[in-house]
Amino acid sequence: MTEPAPGAFVSAPTLWAFAGRTYGREGVAPVCLRLQDEHDLDVDVLLAGLWIASYGQPVDEDRLSAILDAAAPAQARVTQIRALRRALGAEREGEPAWKATYEHLKAAELAAERVELERIEATVTPWLVASEGEPIALAREGLRRYACRQDARSCDALLDRLIDHAQTR
Repeated sequence: MTEPAPGAFVSAPTLWAFAGRTYGREGVAPVCLRLQDEHDLDVDVLLAGLWIASYGQPVDEDRLSAILDAAAPAQARVTQIRALRRALGAEREGEPAWKATYEHLKAAELAAERVELERIEATVTPWLVASEGEPIALAREGLRRYACRQDARSCDALLDRLIDHAQTR
């Protein structure tokens, strides 16, 4: 695996590192959460699409299927933990005893997301040979393909915002 193409996205040698750096960029988290909550898209798959594009590689239908297959088992657990954590969200405000449990669930959700990202990374690593492909265009194409596969066709503007916020400047 060679280094990502320069300039388009924050580079990182692992998907976990890339996801953390990219998600931490100003504006990325709110857009990711809207895509997750309003369009049922998996943030880890979105971030993986950006990471793959940073190498100048496309996410075609076959690659998207492989990513979704790799992510599915862990993503199901992430969703379960997230639902439980969110169920405690309002209660922790009125009942401080639930705050610690909420924080433990938040940590468990993050740990499960790491498992999902590692499964995705193991699947996609053989594809990551730097190429002359345009990372921004590849990201746009790959993320839209994923959104269409999930019947989330009305989120192009949010996907464009995600790509814009994820870029290095």
